[in-house]
Amino acid sequence: MESSKDTKLKKFYLLSLAFVSGLTIMAVEISASRLIAPYFGTSTFIWVNIIGVIMVALALGYYFGGKLADKVPDLKLLLKLILGACVFLLITPFVTSYAADLVTYLLVRLNSASAVIFIGSLVLVSILLFIPIFILGMASPFIIKLLSTLDTNIGQDAGLVFSISTVGSILGTFLPMLIFIPLIGTRRTIIIFACLLIFVVLIGLFNKKWSWLSLLALLLVFIQLPAYKEAQGAIFEGESVYQYFQVADEDNFRYLKINEGLGVFSVINKDPNNVLTDSYFDYYNLLPYLDGNSKKQDMLVIGLAGGTISTQLNHFFSQDYDLKIDGVEIDDKLIDVARKYFNLDNDSLTVHNLDGRIFLNFTDKKYNAIVVDAYANQLYIPFHLASLEFFQSVKGHLADNGVVAMNVNATSSDSALLKAITNTMNKVFAQVYILPLQDWNYLVMAGNQPLDFPGISKIKVRQELQPLVEIVQNNYQEAFFDPKFQVLTDDKAPIEYLTDWMILDYALRNKI
Repeated sequence: MESSKDTKLKKFYLLSLAFVSGLTIMAVEISASRLIAPYFGTSTFIWVNIIGVIMVALALGYYFGGKLADKVPDLKLLLKLILGACVFLLITPFVTSYAADLVTYLLVRLNSASAVIFIGSLVLVSILLFIPIFILGMASPFIIKLLSTLDTNIGQDAGLVFSISTVGSILGTFLPMLIFIPLIGTRRTIIIFACLLIFVVLIGLFNKKWSWLSLLALLLVFIQLPAYKEAQGAIFEGESVYQYFQVADEDNFRYLKINEGLGVFSVINKDPNNVLTDSYFDYYNLLPYLDGNSKKQDMLVIGLAGGTISTQLNHFFSQDYDLKIDGVEIDDKLIDVARKYFNLDNDSLTVHNLDGRIFLNFTDKKYNAIVVDAYANQLYIPFHLASLEFFQSVKGHLADNGVVAMNVNATSSDSALLKAITNTMNKVFAQVYILPLQDWNYLVMAGNQPLDFPGISKIKVRQELQPLVEIVQNNYQEAFFDPKFQVLTDDKAPIEYLTDWMILDYALRNKI
């Protein structure tokens, strides 16, 4: 007959196993979006797939775990199953890139971008996570069954298991994002949490003296992991709490790419005598000419990234103008990358590691121009930087003849996303304009006074910028309020929804 002490020790161990299992499940779920972001992005579709696959795996795990526990209520059987799941998780960081390449190769024949992203991410998540999460889902009902053999307080024990595993899940939510992913990366985070669970499992299987074997698995943290994804000219890759990013040299340019690479956050010309990039960034250099060509220019760039905009502005205006630029970037690791690979710092620029809206809330400064070029997860404008309340704050920080300019990715001038943004800006500013540029880029500009695009020709403009002046003068359009489309507010700004369906509609219409 077991002593009271032995019963308490067994109960403590089972509850510890429930805690660490819950911790690991949530840590893996949080890491999952970062794990596949370099290949399929982090759109709403991706999160739906991740959450859906994990919930299905857990539901089946709970069901079959309960059935198995009734037939074979053996702790060592459960521990061996969990150990197998941990081994699967340890392998995952090393095979993700190969699995993603295989899935993409098989699905690209569908000739549909939407299918590749949606179905591809669903298949990849299923391959990588379904089996280990299914097994870990078996832990809770199995532990409840084992606890029922120790005492008769089944309801209390079940509540304790769910409570403790939930506390583990809470820690598994915060620890990866706040500590482990920023410090050691997503893949090593998965290894760390898998090793922690292995440690607890080995204690149960072989007693404490064998638990040191988990340290052997922990050595995987120090092994060189394969590159997330191969890319032509890639010279650096990294990740932060916000995103995966890659620096690549292609032809005469250096690019800063985010997640799967659909979004280029910054680009610099490697020719030291030419800072223009042949992209939408170049057009921000005309902003100082739109406020009456004031020789004192205070400018704000929200979404600094690699500093393409601030670098160009410094090049063209620092000598003849009193130029001061406040650059706001929320991702501190991106700032470090920009300093190392994109020559971020210059005499005109002051860098602020803050959210753009928070920065506006804590400054009384007035600006001649405010640039909004902030994107989350490569394709999505952060909703709080596109709402009515945000633009009201922007207006309060503009000088009398100031102008706000925002880069919007839209498939056409009739895009519901673009219309919603111009509608919102029309509620705040006297005049709103759009400038269609190459690819999907639209420059949306607004001010409290009409912007004098034709008048730029009367100003002595740098010769390199003359072709841009002609494009702007021939293509700008005034954007009027359209009641068929919504106004974005802090309470309702479905940016991701509008973006996802815009892309899906484009893919279906163009059969890509």
